[in-house]
Amino acid sequence: MVYLIHFDEHFHHARHYIGYTANARTTRQRLACHRGGQGAKILKALNEQGINYEIVRTWKGDRNFERKLKNRKKSRLLCPVCQKKLNRKPTETNGKHSTI
Repeated sequence: MVYLIHFDEHFHHARHYIGYTANARTTRQRLACHRGGQGAKILKALNEQGINYEIVRTWKGDRNFERKLKNRKKSRLLCPVCQKKLNRKPTETNGKHSTI
């Protein structure tokens, strides 16, 4: 399962984080780990700064799909929170095949 985290505030240049967990049922557990300071360094830094974040979108996919999304560097186009502010639909992706 690949997931997109939206930050309530910008952190330097970043507003999103894309991550991966091996089990779809563990996204809540993975978020709890991030909030506990385990996992991505950027999320640990957000915790220290008191910036809130939430998982706002998930996809079926593996680490290769996660990497593909990260390499595009356009996560705001995938984010329903950001797109709602612009009155647009998030860009669609389908499993392991990105159409963005």
